[in-house]
Amino acid sequence: MKKLYAPLLLLLLSTSLQLTAAEPQAPAFVGPGKSSEELAAMSQTRGAQGDQQRHYRFEEAGKEIGYHLYVPKNYDPAKGAPLVVALHGYGVNQEFFFGFVQELPQLCEKYGFICVAPMGYSITGWYGAPISVPGAPPPGSKLPVPQTGNDQEQLRERQLSERDVMNVVSLVKSEYKVNTRRVYLMGHSMGGFGTWFMGAKYSDMWAAIAPMSGINENALKEIDIAKLAKLPVMVAVGEQENSTVVDSKKAVEILKAKGGVVEYVEIAGGTHGSMVAPSTARILEFFSKH
Repeated sequence: MKKLYAPLLLLLLSTSLQLTAAEPQAPAFVGPGKSSEELAAMSQTRGAQGDQQRHYRFEEAGKEIGYHLYVPKNYDPAKGAPLVVALHGYGVNQEFFFGFVQELPQLCEKYGFICVAPMGYSITGWYGAPISVPGAPPPGSKLPVPQTGNDQEQLRERQLSERDVMNVVSLVKSEYKVNTRRVYLMGHSMGGFGTWFMGAKYSDMWAAIAPMSGINENALKEIDIAKLAKLPVMVAVGEQENSTVVDSKKAVEILKAKGGVVEYVEIAGGTHGSMVAPSTARILEFFSKH
């Protein structure tokens, strides 16, 4: 019997290892990403060009925070370059746009953009949006659920999220020559909400903004639309994002009524995820004109 069981056990063990090895791993942009200690151990080269994983010490948060940076190969320190700031969605990290939108480096090269994707402190940070946002998502919506924790804890996380974004923008400006008249803001889902709110709060800072799939009734009540009316705005959404389509169109109509310059993009057949890549290409083209 032992002679029979030994090969059988080896076969089962081998099969188990093969199945384990075949299990798909979550992409690097899902979840919180590298720890503070892992980030601190990573080398980085000041003034480098190309695709880079960066980090800095966020003293107020007491830890190292990552950000993803792309500097086009044709960047000329004497001339400078425009800057695009990209805010990720709920549950993913600063690697999202560069991991999910495969052609993003090529688009940066095409238009000459420096592109930076901050962590926003956490994967649930909301970039300074008021705690009334998003509220309970509608049935069937793909919008993220509200945060847990009391109001004070949520407010603290959101404040740190907003400050991280501003810190990273300042870091890039201090290291590279950025055309300060051509700094743009975009974001998806939670980052779309962040684009609306940070776009309005720091309206003098942006040449144009582009929120993707990140708006609802609560946000419409809270956004200072008057400040956004003076900025070129592109609003992007996937055709299948039912309630978000409705609220995006409401935002567009409000902006137009205030005299805003706004373009609306609805990706045919697009879902909350599949709309990201085609929207990003349209958005960078839009930014290149403003």
